Amino acid sequence: MNHPIAQFVALTCYANAFLQGRTVPRFFPTNSTCTFCDWIKFFGVSKPLLGKTRQEEVAGSPDAWFAYLKAAGILSIRLSRRPQNHPISDRMSAGVVGGAGTWAMEAAQPTGKSAVWVSRWEVWDHNAPDRRIWRVSYGRVSKIRAASAAADLQALAGRFRSALGEIHRFSEQHGCGGFSVCFSKAMDTLDSGGERRHGYHQDLAPDGCLPSLPLGLLDACQSAWVFGGMGSWNDMAFAGEAQVEYERTSRRLFLILTDVIQAATNASCPAGG
Repeated sequence: MNHPIAQFVALTCYANAFLQGRTVPRFFPTNSTCTFCDWIKFFGVSKPLLGKTRQEEVAGSPDAWFAYLKAAGILSIRLSRRPQNHPISDRMSAGVVGGAGTWAMEAAQPTGKSAVWVSRWEVWDHNAPDRRIWRVSYGRVSKIRAASAAADLQALAGRFRSALGEIHRFSEQHGCGGFSVCFSKAMDTLDSGGERRHGYHQDLAPDGCLPSLPLGLLDACQSAWVFGGMGSWNDMAFAGEAQVEYERTSRRLFLILTDVIQAATNASCPAGG
């Protein structure tokens, strides 16, 4: 998964652990999803009937945001994704910041509504020390009716494994080298029940926040996320029927990946909700 999505995942898991009264490690700047971030801040955004959009900083770091949520009586955080597919498909935009659809965190309130938090990543200095080139803003932009349905992770894991097997066979048949290795690693994680992990982010959730199944799914998603920028799986092209099969298997994998990321992350919610 790309860095912004990984950070959404980690923030959701850490926030849910904090809201449940768990002791969580310091998030910023030590979490792996913060590696290239100079700062991460949180703002309340409002748009009056007349005048410009206003934003007010409510937390100067993720750790302060967790405390802010608890003080505000937030019950849980859920990760969500809304398809965008404009001007290009979400799969093709997955390698750029803000791509792969519209991702958000929904903060459930006792009123039955959820406050929606979205992100904005901006490069502030290409030559920043320690390569911390990004400044990330999360804005609370709206409220929606809270959702609570929990996904069937076992069923999703089966669909994920099937999609991986299919695209791995295609990759092997067409000599796609390193991509075959990526799919193999994801399948290895799933087949081991999450025991063998290969993902870069090994701290997406604090200890005890997630059971082994969602942890393994999130790790496998990292290996299987081949939809990056230049030189990625998205840049491949084939002739005739092979291109048709490439498009079909790629779309299938991308869609199941986005479903699995959301469902596995939301297993951190109280009672899986």
